[in-house]
Amino acid sequence: MTEVTPKPKLLLSPGRQIAALIVLALVLAAALIGGIAWQQGAFSGREQIYFIADDVFGLAPGTTVRMSGFRIGKIQTMELQGDLTVRVTLSIDAEPFSHLRSDARAVVIREQLRPASIDLRAGSAKTPMAPSDPRVAYARRGTLTDIADDFRARIAPILDDVKQLTAVARERKGDIDTIVENVGTLTHALAETGKHVQALSAEMRTRAAGLGSQSEVAMVEANRSLVRLGGLLGQAEKSLDMVNAKLPTLLDKSENMLGNLDAVLRDSRTISAAAATGLPPLLRAAPPLVDESREMMQGLRQSWPLRTMLPPPPPTQLPIDSFNSHDSNALRQPPPR
Repeated sequence: MTEVTPKPKLLLSPGRQIAALIVLALVLAAALIGGIAWQQGAFSGREQIYFIADDVFGLAPGTTVRMSGFRIGKIQTMELQGDLTVRVTLSIDAEPFSHLRSDARAVVIREQLRPASIDLRAGSAKTPMAPSDPRVAYARRGTLTDIADDFRARIAPILDDVKQLTAVARERKGDIDTIVENVGTLTHALAETGKHVQALSAEMRTRAAGLGSQSEVAMVEANRSLVRLGGLLGQAEKSLDMVNAKLPTLLDKSENMLGNLDAVLRDSRTISAAAATGLPPLLRAAPPLVDESREMMQGLRQSWPLRTMLPPPPPTQLPIDSFNSHDSNALRQPPPR
């Protein structure tokens, strides 16, 4: 049998091995630098915005800038101004910059166990961020220490007031006991007053119930009176109808009666006129007849037979006005014949 001889392995020389290691290191370094640059946004478009702060405590170049919880940039520079304010320049991605409005603001968030960061809020104005002056407002959210300091500043005056009130209450303990005793007495008096008020309310309810029943009876009587009044009004209406029916006839009769009366008055005027023409001669003839009658009667009186047959003349009656000027016996006794 023939023996196969193995081929010898190729081995790098030490110089080549060192060169290969150097090349590998350079490739790894370039990859690391490229990854860091990519992470820092070196291969994407960048935009810069800034804000002015009175205090940048806890901030430094490289502080993370977030929007909606995502990292979009960092603090690039911090410059002290002449009025002791600080101009903080932020470097952010170009794509989030297009969403910023004119009322955008940067809020500094500092937690106790986490590094400070900046929360960039886009705003809600209608006008976009001006590229010529990309300034955003600045605000700072308080930490637990700030909240505690603020709480202590607010609660300290209240505690001082409580201490003063406690001291005053301790000094006025006797007065407070008296006030408590008076309050107890007043409470007892109020309880008695409440009982009287309840009794009065019960009596008022009883009287109100009596008044209600009386009012109901009065309403029934009023309804009856209204019914009777309705009947009377109906009768009055019927009477008025009868009067209206008979009134024309009565008016006609009255008109006839007035006509007859007018005729009688005309006749009376005619008779009066006729009497006026015949009465003066008659009146002129009456005095001689009266004189003859007087003479005849005087002659008859002088003859004694007729004198005894005629009755005595009636007593002369004096007028009422002469009672005081004549004797009362002369009024009772008749005059001599």
